Amino acid sequence: MSNPHPIQIEGGHTMDTLRTPAEAIQRVLCDRVIEACAVTMFQKLDAPVDVIVDRLAAYTFAQLVQIEGKDAAARMLRDIAQQIEDGALDASERGKGN
Repeated sequence: MSNPHPIQIEGGHTMDTLRTPAEAIQRVLCDRVIEACAVTMFQKLDAPVDVIVDRLAAYTFAQLVQIEGKDAAARMLRDIAQQIEDGALDASERGKGN
């Protein structure tokens, strides 16, 4: 089910925006790799979920700063935080979002 309030990122796209079937496939494959890594951290390293989320977030934010610069990254994260506060993840909390 599509989120009624998808998180928007630079360029007016949303996290749900897929322009081509190839992008959809690439997104699914990336999600599977990330999930496999998280499962490995949990099962093989006995890492608690909060540590896994912390490490994934730290990696994501570091890459965002490297690619976009500190100011643009901070602006993007503030925008995402505001969208979450405005209900972008409400469907996920009910178990219906991606």
